[in-house]
Amino acid sequence: MNKISISIPGCNGRMGKTLISLILENPKYEIASATCLPNEVEVGIDIGLLVGKNKINKEVNAEPLSMFKSSHVLIDFTAPDATMFHAKECYNNDMSIVIGTTGLSDDQEKELLFLSKKIPIVYSANFSIGVTLLSKLVSNASKTLGFDWDIEVLEMHHKQKIDSPSGTALLLGKSAADARHQELSKVKSVSRDGLVGKRKADEIGFAVLRGGDVVGEHSVLFCNSGERIELAHKATDRSIFASGALRASYWAANAEPGLYSLSDVLENGG
Repeated sequence: MNKISISIPGCNGRMGKTLISLILENPKYEIASATCLPNEVEVGIDIGLLVGKNKINKEVNAEPLSMFKSSHVLIDFTAPDATMFHAKECYNNDMSIVIGTTGLSDDQEKELLFLSKKIPIVYSANFSIGVTLLSKLVSNASKTLGFDWDIEVLEMHHKQKIDSPSGTALLLGKSAADARHQELSKVKSVSRDGLVGKRKADEIGFAVLRGGDVVGEHSVLFCNSGERIELAHKATDRSIFASGALRASYWAANAEPGLYSLSDVLENGG
């Protein structure tokens, strides 16, 4: 497939605009539809003008079902309930979907697994190539160091972020837990306040910072008596997430049905 057609819900958000800008700059992609909510001022604006580029004679609209016409892939960075609606409509229309939404519940993730029996779904808490590599490094370090080393995950994001810990922090924590054959939900410690007692040997701790316009910073600390290892990733431009999502979308347009991660995409030639 030489060119794929992409639909973008929430096109007036920061990630939506970044995705559209990159799509318009790359001949491998074209915009099928871009939507926002009915009461938002961007309805009716030319999609090119929305992101500071030339007119493309396609307007932002408020009709969700427009995204499932003449489109190969939908890229979703919205909110959990909206994401599930989009995923079900992709299922109904035999259309691939790339999901970067965080905060999905266990039940919603199980539903994605069901939907992936029929369509390709690429689902990742972070579409940064660097974070994907960091996750592998965390897994390898956790296997090597074992339970003699304490593991703590530190993350910081902009003050508008509504979920905590971040999906990326949880992804990194899961990489560590899986490597030690643990279930993250049983060993994670997110809030330490007051007389909580000493740290458990097998727990994985999370610390959360919010402020300003920080795009995303994550560190995983491995601590032992007398030494500490830190693995870190800092994002300074959210276009890295959009680039990764576009790379995943091109791969997903031709993939077999299944639930994939960005790591799967990269390992299979995406």
